[in-house]
Amino acid sequence: MDNFFRTKNETWKKIQSNLLFIGAVELLIYNGGLLIKYMVAGQIDFFKPIVGPEYALYYNQNFWIIIPILMTLAFMWMTCPGALKVLTEGSLKRKLKSLLIGLVLGILLMGLLTFLAVVSGTMTFRYDGFEWQLIPVIIPLFIQCSAEEILLRAYVPAVVGRKHSWDVVCFVSGTLFIFHHIFNMMGWGFSGMFCLNVFLLGVLFCLLVWTEGNFWIAAGIHTGWNYIQSYIFSIEASGSPATIGAFRGTMNHANGFFHESYGYEGSVTATILVTTLILWLVYRLNKKGKLDTKQ
Repeated sequence: MDNFFRTKNETWKKIQSNLLFIGAVELLIYNGGLLIKYMVAGQIDFFKPIVGPEYALYYNQNFWIIIPILMTLAFMWMTCPGALKVLTEGSLKRKLKSLLIGLVLGILLMGLLTFLAVVSGTMTFRYDGFEWQLIPVIIPLFIQCSAEEILLRAYVPAVVGRKHSWDVVCFVSGTLFIFHHIFNMMGWGFSGMFCLNVFLLGVLFCLLVWTEGNFWIAAGIHTGWNYIQSYIFSIEASGSPATIGAFRGTMNHANGFFHESYGYEGSVTATILVTTLILWLVYRLNKKGKLDTKQ
């Protein structure tokens, strides 16, 4: 992974061609795949006979993300095969360990944001019961989250990192993470705080990949974050409507702990929490000498 994150100084003007290239991938490949996904998901539903009509919608929406995933992987293979190394590096044990670390970290972060919202009086939760369908939904959700991570934390570092320093790689990865949420803002309106937090999360995930040495920690934290948010606490995820979960949240008033449209991802508390983690990771990498070593 280290060869994906160069540390030599480069002028920022030189990243323009890479930004245009990655932007084309973002808009034409991934978002194009999403449009196909929405059409297919409305026509083909494998899950209704298994989990029932109440849960089938969430399974179906998450599963068909496989369409933009396959389109993205095909494009990666044709344009930058080296990017696929991030999916295979390390032993199976190391991959599973990284995935588990990511899942636990995502769960803890979302749990902490929920705790702060409850203590502040912003949110109130009631227990609606935990049904078995809430457990296996993590599998298609993992597919959903991994789709974004493959592009932004595997392809972006491989392409941009060949010429540019680690900070440029993280900047591009975080910026394009905002583009992944264009459809959310089309439905719920623009939010500067939401965009900032999505950007910061993209930077955090990118730094975690570098720190851990493989892609799977980012897939894990993304999955754990979304799973607890959507299927345990039933609250808005990046502007998407609340889903069916074990708890039902009620917003008492919007403030820095919770955004009325974008939930925790539009909150000031998320900004502080994620920024703190980014600074800690940068400090840790700098202490190890990774930020100064020539690649």
